[in-house]
Amino acid sequence: MPLFGSSSRERVPAGHRLGRDLAHHEHAGWRKLVLIRHGQTDFNVKHLLPGQLPGIPLNAEGRSEAQSTATALRPLPLTAIIASPLERTMETAGFVNEGRGLTIQQDRDLLDTNYGRFSGQSYDDLDKSDKEWQRFTTDPLHAPAGVESFAAVQKRAVRAAERWRHAKDAGEWVALVTHADLVKLIVAHYIGIPLARVPLVNMDNAAASLLAFHPQPERPPTLLCFNWTSPALWLAAAEHA
Repeated sequence: MPLFGSSSRERVPAGHRLGRDLAHHEHAGWRKLVLIRHGQTDFNVKHLLPGQLPGIPLNAEGRSEAQSTATALRPLPLTAIIASPLERTMETAGFVNEGRGLTIQQDRDLLDTNYGRFSGQSYDDLDKSDKEWQRFTTDPLHAPAGVESFAAVQKRAVRAAERWRHAKDAGEWVALVTHADLVKLIVAHYIGIPLARVPLVNMDNAAASLLAFHPQPERPPTLLCFNWTSPALWLAAAEHA
């Protein structure tokens, strides 16, 4: 069975060659979007849905993760840092900005998914007892009243990505500090992952992903890395299992 159940014949986008690495000198001058998820919070540990609730800062582990990612990304010559206005993303952006002296700009299109009445609740409990939540998690394209669908979140997330992709004075290396759903939905849009498959994609706290956009705007970007952490959290977890 073809991947995602599609029988249509797919072609590699123009200007790309299947299986060829993109050397750094080949994307010099391209606009880069560095997509960074915030560090860990107590809500993450407790399996609570933070959504757009205020007052959710990084915990000690989250600050350590954000610092590690920021240190690892120090060689990147970032020219702009834009963040979701929530505490956890602004804190993470602050670590990324250490020693750079950039002005952290806020973009509300990078806010986390609005989970409506589910915000602040345990998704473990909701999985067991709430039929509307169960329906939403198996069909995220159709959300209950007051809850953002994946399509709605992707629309504003991509709007932010396009805005900063084309911003004239942003420079070559632009960091967008945001949330797991938004990183996944932005990447899914540009490389063609169907929305219904996005929940299958993992995104670690303080992970970085990198899209490089060709100067010709009609050409699709290249995904240079995805869900990268320093150290690799999935590998460390496997080693200690």
